[in-house]
Amino acid sequence: MIEEKDIVEDIFSQIREIMGNQFHGEIFLKLTQIEARVRQKWGGTEPYVPKSREKKRAKAANDLKNGMSPKDVMKTTGISRSEVYKLLNRNNWSSHGRNNT
Repeated sequence: MIEEKDIVEDIFSQIREIMGNQFHGEIFLKLTQIEARVRQKWGGTEPYVPKSREKKRAKAANDLKNGMSPKDVMKTTGISRSEVYKLLNRNNWSSHGRNNT
């Protein structure tokens, strides 16, 4: 039998671990309520959880396409300089977002 993974439990257990001794009283009650709301909203579904890197890369590509400078893209998205220039080269864009074709 395949063991079902509980992403909500994983996330909230990591929060509890980070909180340590602070995880009690009002904070405990609020997190328990939030966990219940998350389970009510998403329970029984299979939501897609994108890797944050993919999301950042997509935003960077869009920003570059719209003319944002590579330096500003690195600052706003947090992706590396090499990743920015890979996007520029892959899409045949100049560092000013104009198509070189």
